[in-house]
Amino acid sequence: MADKALKTITNYIYRNRNPFLVSFICMCALCLRAAYLYQHTLSCDELYELNLMRGTFLDLLSQISKGGFGTYLVGDIYLVFPFFKVFHYNKWGLAIPCIISTVIGFYVLYLICKRYYKSTWAYLITFGIVCFNATLIQHATEIRAYSLLPTLALVVFYLFERIADLDFKLSILKKTFAMLLFAIVIWFHVYGILMFTSLFLFTLLSRYKEKNFKLYFIDAVFFAGMILCIAMPFWIYCVFGVHSGLSRLNNYNIFQFIPDPSHNAVGFLKSIFCNLIGIKILYFLLLGVIVPFIFSYKDRKNQLIFLFLNIIAPIGFVLLFDLVVQYWFIQRQFIWVMPLFAFFIGWVWDSVFQYKLNIFSFKKR
Repeated sequence: MADKALKTITNYIYRNRNPFLVSFICMCALCLRAAYLYQHTLSCDELYELNLMRGTFLDLLSQISKGGFGTYLVGDIYLVFPFFKVFHYNKWGLAIPCIISTVIGFYVLYLICKRYYKSTWAYLITFGIVCFNATLIQHATEIRAYSLLPTLALVVFYLFERIADLDFKLSILKKTFAMLLFAIVIWFHVYGILMFTSLFLFTLLSRYKEKNFKLYFIDAVFFAGMILCIAMPFWIYCVFGVHSGLSRLNNYNIFQFIPDPSHNAVGFLKSIFCNLIGIKILYFLLLGVIVPFIFSYKDRKNQLIFLFLNIIAPIGFVLLFDLVVQYWFIQRQFIWVMPLFAFFIGWVWDSVFQYKLNIFSFKKR
């Protein structure tokens, strides 16, 4: 009887090994983030944002209007404001929305991986990268936008995938809710439009082989166009409108933290990709980046599209933005790309594992 019960439990764990594995890694990730939160007090940048919240909400809006590039596109401040009124400068209390956001991000990443991955190793790779990435750990509990942007990117990716499954044909209520949600994403941060555009284009182009692609393309473009009509006027006003903040800062060494690609291209690429992985022991996984450029397999083209649209292009636009406003080009500015890169690396290695399995199954025949 005991042997039968043990066998049943063992079979259940084996069938659900991916959720169990992901849950264990996520618990480790939360412990690492909690340890970092315990060891660090509020930084000067965090205190600056928190000091804006000392008055009423109208006072906060007035202070924000005097800010720098992006003006009102500071969704993290609006989110933290009620927590500040309750917990004041207690960082553990202020970090509640950040911690909740991190947990949601883990769950959404699992749902995305479940759609794409076939091997347990791919889950281990992706969640291992996200768990131990130094930049994600450092900013996960920071009382700034950088703690929330990774989850926001994953939610946008997942929602686009689900809506694409329906060929962008939604009920009026669902369509209104989705449009409002995506508009909030665009308004949340100045990079919101970049996040929205890159993930939408991947959702669009990754289905180019489908028979009804022309109809799908029309519906998708109409859906995105409606969102942009709603969101962009306010975004343009915040970025290019008249406000007292300076949009150009001249006292920063742009390449203080990451090498200048015009002088050290190799060092620039090494710094970018090493930051995307975030921990030295996992650097060998970067070999996955070159796999779709060399081998031919089922998901190769979509992986290349994903790499260009959701990794290379966003980082390139961030760099261009920093060159325009003369601000530091630093890894935290593309922190929201990091979980997408972790997914990409897991996806590529999953293809490698499946390719090997197909070879072995062929030999057995």
